Amino acid sequence: MTTTAFPTPAHHAAPEHRAPAALRAFGIIALLTAAIALVAIAFALPAARSKPHNVPIGAAGGQAASSQVAERLEQQAAEAFTVTYYPGEAELRDAIRNRNVYGGIAFGPQGPVLLIATGASPAVAQLLTQVGTGIAQHSGVALRTEDVAPPPAKDPRGAGLAASALPITLAGMLPAIALVLALKREVWTRLVATIAFSGIAGVTVAALLYYVFGSIETNLWGVAAGLSLGIGAAGLFMLGLGSLFGKVGLGLGAALALLVGNPLSGLTSAPEMLPSGWGFAGQLLPQGANATLLRSTAFFDGAGASTAILVLSCWALAGAALVITAALRRHV
Repeated sequence: MTTTAFPTPAHHAAPEHRAPAALRAFGIIALLTAAIALVAIAFALPAARSKPHNVPIGAAGGQAASSQVAERLEQQAAEAFTVTYYPGEAELRDAIRNRNVYGGIAFGPQGPVLLIATGASPAVAQLLTQVGTGIAQHSGVALRTEDVAPPPAKDPRGAGLAASALPITLAGMLPAIALVLALKREVWTRLVATIAFSGIAGVTVAALLYYVFGSIETNLWGVAAGLSLGIGAAGLFMLGLGSLFGKVGLGLGAALALLVGNPLSGLTSAPEMLPSGWGFAGQLLPQGANATLLRSTAFFDGAGASTAILVLSCWALAGAALVITAALRRHV
């Protein structure tokens, strides 16, 4: 008996409704334009609006001379400086070395001397030099200049530290992103790897600054320890966001680090040189705290680093808490 096969009716897939190609192309262009504009604003706006805002400086010597300095500073740049008075030059030097002020003018028997600290901020040191020159020309008195925290001879402009801002930011981001994407379930392995990488990256960047760029000359291991803490704090928080919220968390963390933290770190100038309020906000983020810690360890033997260490420790603990939360949720 022969069976006849009946043809199976063809099932035609429903036509896919897609927007016209021109409309999709326009949407892509619009999104890319908005993204480029956002990046340009994040990086260029702080620099374009850069000017001194209550930069702490000192004046030492006779109260009459100090008052003239404050008056002259107020005339040249209103609200640009906050002047603190010290009994003598020695006290002013100590304040600079402890990172309480960026520099200042001391009046003594041998005439006035302008004390700057390029290691604290080349931009502020240059600004103070210009102001000091103006005061000397106005008063007709010769003004000596001394750098309390001079830059290394191989990097007299401090370009190495300023240029390291973005690589340090990337060092806190990229390992967390790679580990979250590559190790889908190994939460604890990612945590250990991030901590290990932070130590290795801190030593590597410090060695480059010391041996290759010549941007630092002393306290190599102190700089390495500070960088390890800074990179670890940023990396752990990034890892925590990725572990708990996946790709969305990684995207938010990357945007915060690149578009907010890096431009507001103050490493290329100083927090007080950023628009009012922005510099303070930047110091509460890992990139800004890491920048302050880097300058403190590189030029001031760690002086003035307490707040930065506290901020970075809080970010590291917050990141670790997010990672632990993500690990516990996997076992529920």
